[in-house]
Amino acid sequence: MKFTGITFGLAIGLFCVGFFVLFFLIKFIFKRHVVDRSGLTEISEKDQPELFAMLHEIVKESQTDFPKKVYLSPEVNAAVFYDSGFWSMFLPIRKNLQIGMGLVNSLTVSEFKAVIAHEFGHFSQRSMKVGSYVYNVNYIIYNMLYDNGSFDNMLERWGSSNAYISIASSLARWVVKGIQWVLRKAYNIVNLNYLALSREMEFHADEVAAHLAGSEPLATALKRFELADYAYYFVSSRYYQNARGPRNFYSQHAFVLTFLGEKDGLTFLNGLPVVVSTQNRYNKSKLVITDQWASHPSVDDRVERLMALDQQMRNEDSRRAYELFREIENIQQRFTSELFFAPGSSLEEGLQTDQEFQETILKTYREGAFSEVFNGYYDNKNPVFPEIDGKTTVIDQTQLFNEEAVDRIYLEIALESDIQTIIAINEGRSQVKSFDYAGSKYTADEAAFLLPGLRNELDFVRESIAKNDANIYQFFTQTALYQQKERQLQTLTANMEKVEETNAGLYRIIEEMREQTHFFSTTITFDQIEFNISDLSETEAKLKQQLIELKVNPLYSEIITVEVGEILDKYIQNSTAYFADKSYNEDAIELMFQTVNQCNLLTYQTYFAHKKLLLDFMAELYNTHHPANIAS
Repeated sequence: MKFTGITFGLAIGLFCVGFFVLFFLIKFIFKRHVVDRSGLTEISEKDQPELFAMLHEIVKESQTDFPKKVYLSPEVNAAVFYDSGFWSMFLPIRKNLQIGMGLVNSLTVSEFKAVIAHEFGHFSQRSMKVGSYVYNVNYIIYNMLYDNGSFDNMLERWGSSNAYISIASSLARWVVKGIQWVLRKAYNIVNLNYLALSREMEFHADEVAAHLAGSEPLATALKRFELADYAYYFVSSRYYQNARGPRNFYSQHAFVLTFLGEKDGLTFLNGLPVVVSTQNRYNKSKLVITDQWASHPSVDDRVERLMALDQQMRNEDSRRAYELFREIENIQQRFTSELFFAPGSSLEEGLQTDQEFQETILKTYREGAFSEVFNGYYDNKNPVFPEIDGKTTVIDQTQLFNEEAVDRIYLEIALESDIQTIIAINEGRSQVKSFDYAGSKYTADEAAFLLPGLRNELDFVRESIAKNDANIYQFFTQTALYQQKERQLQTLTANMEKVEETNAGLYRIIEEMREQTHFFSTTITFDQIEFNISDLSETEAKLKQQLIELKVNPLYSEIITVEVGEILDKYIQNSTAYFADKSYNEDAIELMFQTVNQCNLLTYQTYFAHKKLLLDFMAELYNTHHPANIAS
């Protein structure tokens, strides 16, 4: 066979195609995943002998290996981690233990031991080796699908060097796309199985912890996690984009954990709130959809299995977990510094003391909370004063805001949400094959059969709420009449209704502007830009007129701060074109969007302020009523 330049070039091209595809397949197999340790602090037995003594005790009881290294982290968490790669599937890899200081702040020693025993349960799992295989296969497939920018760049560089190689790289791209299509199908299957394995591993680790420390300590810790994590977020958010930082974040975290527990009416044991159930008065949904993509089982499922094991608590230690640590305040302040202050900054400047923080939280709560008289009835509902038939009946004021009345409010919310979810399942918009409702299992095809009954139940609940609202209206109007305060009640009610009506008009304008400003984030012709801006100007004129009226409206003017007023004035007076000389005026556009955001905030703040004024007055009437004001 005679070789020519063309056949030689084809041979080189085919070789390159094969090489490129093989390189694509091999490249990601040996990619190593290294856990970021930048936010972690390594500790040793010399630094923390009491903690390590407990760790050695757990290692001995669980008959597993001691961690390679122990790290502290700032958050509410504990975890096992290790660097993984191709060879970690075959060679033994020692695992590291991570302990969150937010977690330490939220547990007793017994609870802390149970949580750490859970993590050591992962150390002892043979299934972790299987999990390592599945994880690495998953990781390799993910990189092949979504992290191949360097491979594409390599093909681009090599293809520019020679015409034959350019053709080969184009063919390789097509082959790789075919491989990726197959991998996408496999990825979901592998990932679902990996996550299912991960959930079972969590149950197994819980069982190890229960045998080492008892069922109760881990169950109580799990139920408190969400509250402790929310307290952590609550404190963190107070300092977001704030020049001042906390002196000790964790003392403030402990205060908020206690504050939230007291606010929710929880009992306390050993200085910590006892969370009886993760379900609360606000969650009345009967719909349960198992999340196939969750890496952990639900807390309720874990607690149910733990309590079924019925393992007695061993060597109860009710001390706080932080007592196991030496120089705990230094550790807490070091993490506080790393979380909130730039390296090298002076920590004596801009620190907020615990007393300042607590006073701010309590003041904010008082200003933002409604009277306890209403028992949460109006937390997610606005006062309603319906027309009544003129007849008066005997009203027991203790029934107006009791638990049954409040439960109906949250049952209505849950039914509305459940109905929308089941409609989505029935219409195929939610990829759910089966679900549980009120303890019974249903397939997606059976979803439609539930809807008529749920809608009837919702109608009944709404009717009951409307009847109670009528009783509330009668009680307060009669009480105000008896106390000669009916004019005040009418004024406050009318103010709230006026604000609601004004807000509705402002919302319509804002929504119209949002639809008309989408083009700012798209690529369109110059002519289309000018047409859209001309269309927008008509809506802007309505918004500016509305803002002018709001600034002199006494219902709003007291809510508008000096800073917000300056933004509104600047926008009202601005006549700068958004588009000129074939370019956008970014400052003018930013001012417009800033104003729209402030309008949204202003409507909420104004309505809340007048709602609170009305409810505070109603609470005063409620607390000072006289039996004679109840008509019979």
